[in-house]
Amino acid sequence: MPYPDDFDDVVISSKAELARHPPRTQVALCMHKLEAEVNNGGFHQFFLNSSGGLVPETLQALSAIGAAGTKHLLERAVAIAFPSGYPSDTSEVASRLADFDDVADQLEPLDAAFYRYEEPLSDLVNMYLEKPPNKSFERTRGR
Repeated sequence: MPYPDDFDDVVISSKAELARHPPRTQVALCMHKLEAEVNNGGFHQFFLNSSGGLVPETLQALSAIGAAGTKHLLERAVAIAFPSGYPSDTSEVASRLADFDDVADQLEPLDAAFYRYEEPLSDLVNMYLEKPPNKSFERTRGR
């Protein structure tokens, strides 16, 4: 399954829907959600939409594919958007998102950094999907 094309039509809007997929596919799906949302409306849109409930999984996915720089961008965006900490209850993500205008302004430099694609995310995802599974990672993903 080459990324991103084979993932364009897969819809995930919750952790439960994500969990229905094999762990390696979950990584690609998290990356697809991250790219689609940030490229369409920045990190703020990523947090505001259903993808906002997948932040921990997306951070794990970034680690799995070796995208440390992009992971750092997402961590910084989380710190800006959720100054009191990322909510443990995903139903609270949108309601706990800090003031829209202030957060959107602060996230703009991170959005711009993401758009530069300093890490070849598609290539990293495809290399991850092609290599033999990492059993310890897959156990932590619940499969």
